[in-house]
This record gives sequence, structure tokens and C-alpha cells, in this order.
Amino acid sequence: MIKNKFYEADKQSFENIFTKIKQHENPSFKQIKPQGRLGDGKCDGFNPDDGTYYQVYAPEELTGNESTLLIKMDASITGLIDFWNEKGFDVKKFCYVVKDNYRNVYALIYTNAEAIAKKFKIECEVLTCKDIEDSFMKLEEDKIIDIIGMIPDPLNVNSVDYSVMDEVIKHIIKSEMKSSGYSIPVDPNFDNKIVFNKISRAVSDFLNAGYRQNFVIKDYFELNSKFVKDELRQVFNSFYNEGLETIPDSETKNDEVFQFIVEKSSPNNTFSVSNAVYILMSYYFETCDIFETPTV
Repeated sequence: MIKNKFYEADKQSFENIFTKIKQHENPSFKQIKPQGRLGDGKCDGFNPDDGTYYQVYAPEELTGNESTLLIKMDASITGLIDFWNEKGFDVKKFCYVVKDNYRNVYALIYTNAEAIAKKFKIECEVLTCKDIEDSFMKLEEDKIIDIIGMIPDPLNVNSVDYSVMDEVIKHIIKSEMKSSGYSIPVDPNFDNKIVFNKISRAVSDFLNAGYRQNFVIKDYFELNSKFVKDELRQVFNSFYNEGLETIPDSETKNDEVFQFIVEKSSPNNTFSVSNAVYILMSYYFETCDIFETPTV
């Protein structure tokens, strides 16, 4: 969906996607077209209502370009304030938009933003692909269609789009384990929920093993938009509710519901995919999106 648009975009097309999202988000947003020797005033777009100005940085490859990014960032804000203040515009906030392809940016970029804010006495924020996607997902359906040219498939329990699931599972499979010195603290709430839901030892072993590895999925969610986490939450919650309705009551019902979710959420039955699904299930088990929350 929008991720593929970002991945495929060059500097100009990425800028065009970003400015279109901002225009749909707020009709007051103005896109800037470069004008001869005057250029664009170090600004790719601004909102006159709140004095927020945006500069887009979209290199072909972000890795290794941190020093260039910092230089461009400093040059952008200096040139932007000089140009627009001279024209009578009040710059209150500067947003540096980075095409990071969901890999995040170096810490120095954020500390530099803080330094800029203090130096020029304005707000300064770094926006990455996940932030832009969050804005995109809040748009009305017709505006989303205008940007991506298609209607996203609605979440359907009987016909799941595995594109998001596949991407997350691939991330988990490729991730490295923590060093041997790393340990997960015992969470009494996690164990209490297992007991409360009368989950057998055999099934709880899978959940506990997944829980010890769910730092991987937390790292992934840090780099991606809220949409990914929410869509997966809806998937697992829907599978859980379907299992409750489909499987007859018995002493082993919750174990059977667990296996039902595993089978419904697995693109294939390989060992690595099953392990990735257990990690995801442990995460949504911990956040109480599947199975019941203890009442005491």
C-alpha cells in the first residue's frame, strides 16, 4: 500500500506523496515550487495557520549519509528562517522529513533537532516514513484513494490479507537473538493470565517461549506506523473471537482456541513461521487482545 509507494519513490515523487498527504490533512497547507535563483526558500511546503515549515530529505540510500543529513538539516533551517522571516512570515516550527524506508535515523538527527529548537527558539521535529504513514491512515477513504489509487482491502476474518503478517514474520525470522547475558524478567501478570484462562502446560510453554523473544516484535513496531500494530491486533482478536464461537465448550477449549489462532494466522506450516506466530501471539496475549483478562 503506502509503504510500496515510499519504497519506489525517488526524491521528487516522495516529496509529492508527502505534500499531497499534508494537503489532504489540512487544506491550508501550501506546496512550494522552486522559482529560478530564489529556489524554494529551503521549504517544500508550509502551513500558514500554525507557522509550520517542512523540508524533505530523500536520499537513494540513507545509510552512511548521516553527516550529509546533518549538514543539509542545518543549512535548511538557516536558509529557511532567513528567507521567510525577511518576507514577513513567522516560522514557529520546522519539520525535517526524512525518507528512511522504515529503518529509522541516527540519534544525532534527533539531538540536532533539539539543538536547532534551542538555537532558533522554535519547535523542531524529525518526521520519518512511519510518521507520514500515521497521517495517511487518518485520512478519509476518498483521500486515501486519491493518493494510492486503490481501496485497501477491509479486514475480513474469512479472507485475510497476509501482506502485513508476511512482512512482520519475515522481520522476526531474520532477527538475531539477544546475547546469552540477556534475560527476560518473570512477569507475574503473564503467568496469572495463563492460569486464569486454564491454558495447559503444553500450550503455555509456546506462549512463554514466544514471550522471551517478543523484544523482536517490539523493535519492529518501534520502526513502523501504528497502523501495522493495530491491523495485526484486529487480525488476532478476530481469530480469537471466531475460535470462541466455533469451538464447543470443553475443559480444553482454550487450548483448542490457541491452536485455531495458530493455524489461521500461519501463511505456511514451517517451523520458522510457526515460531514467529508464537512470538506474535505472546505479544497480543500480553496486551490482552487475545484470551481473557484476569478479574483479580
